[in-house]
Amino acid sequence: MADNYQIEKNDGKESVARCKRGRVAKIVVDKNVCIGAGSCVVVTPGVFQLDKENKAYIVDPNTANEDELLLSAQSCPVSAIKLYDEEGKQIWPEAN
Repeated sequence: MADNYQIEKNDGKESVARCKRGRVAKIVVDKNVCIGAGSCVVVTPGVFQLDKENKAYIVDPNTANEDELLLSAQSCPVSAIKLYDEEGKQIWPEAN
């Protein structure tokens, strides 16, 4: 059975989704940071796509598991994808 998810925002600044994929409860793409490299789309094409401005946005986080989401976020050369747990603690990039 698929988990529920909610796309909270998909505008020119951010793409935000709430989901439950292992520890990952929230995904945020900062479009001001995104350079359109597309590595997230290559790693998890069902989760991320590029818009007409070549910026990543979230389509469906249910198409990947926790490990795939983490790998996708780690593949971003500018860390535009942030992952959070249910308490709001940032999982990726790791906080110093």
